[in-house]
Amino acid sequence: MKNKERFGGIIPPLVTPLLPDETLDVVTTKQLIEYLIQNNVNGIFVNGTSGEAMRVTESVWEGITRLALETVNGRVPVFCGAIDTSTLRVIERIRRIEAMGGELVVCTPPFYLKSFGQDEILRHYDKICSSVSKNIQIAVYNIPSTTGANIEPETIAKLADYDNIVAYKDSCADFEQVQHDLFQLADKDICMFNGAEDLCAASMLFGAQGCIPGLANFYPELFVRLYQLCRKGEVAESVRLQEQISEIRKCLHVGTSWMAVMKYLLKREGFGHDTVSSPIPPLNDEHRRSIDAILERAGVSRRER
Repeated sequence: MKNKERFGGIIPPLVTPLLPDETLDVVTTKQLIEYLIQNNVNGIFVNGTSGEAMRVTESVWEGITRLALETVNGRVPVFCGAIDTSTLRVIERIRRIEAMGGELVVCTPPFYLKSFGQDEILRHYDKICSSVSKNIQIAVYNIPSTTGANIEPETIAKLADYDNIVAYKDSCADFEQVQHDLFQLADKDICMFNGAEDLCAASMLFGAQGCIPGLANFYPELFVRLYQLCRKGEVAESVRLQEQISEIRKCLHVGTSWMAVMKYLLKREGFGHDTVSSPIPPLNDEHRRSIDAILERAGVSRRER
């Protein structure tokens, strides 16, 4: 079970800091990565959903991949999103990541066209695994809310038998499915991550090796502490901390876009701008006040920088 031991813990899916013209904010990106590593996260995931990977320009996509690999410099694993609409496009992205020095890639099922079921998903990952360098390690990413394709527990169990598939992130936000994932993967050499913040404590107490929660960009110490508690089996304290995280998460429902909220939290915590990729609507002052009130009730204060 080497992959269950090599990977795990809290892996923030990095928000992509943007300048007002929507180019990459290099300075803020470096500051955010250093902040997360200093707060003992177990890895970094770039160009995921929270990173607006399918919305930013190709130059931003490539720039943050390269910058993350250079800034982290081997201190923690860097999971690099290779997310695209078809198998060959994903393979092209993986090869670009490898050319930049990346070895860990994250791939969803194909999307945009209607999914044709579990056989299509299996063919997708089979072709990826057989087409890329043996140096590449693959994390399968299930996020049916954006891809329209749900990777069923029996399917990830089959994919776990591939040598270069080392991790699984399930963001289905359905604990019944997550539980069945854990049952299916218990004797498989693959690391299981939960991607839904409201299920962090439950999934880790039931055996998931870690979580990839977007809010860990801003409050890494809460999630690292939760991971530590779950590892020790301290159920009551884990539940208490999960309740606080769930209260914080309520702010993501303010306004019309959770992504705009994430960017406001980035700026609120002292990191650069709150620029979102076009055409996501920005927050207004009323939205910001509502978010501040939610965070105050949840016991979260602004950090001084």
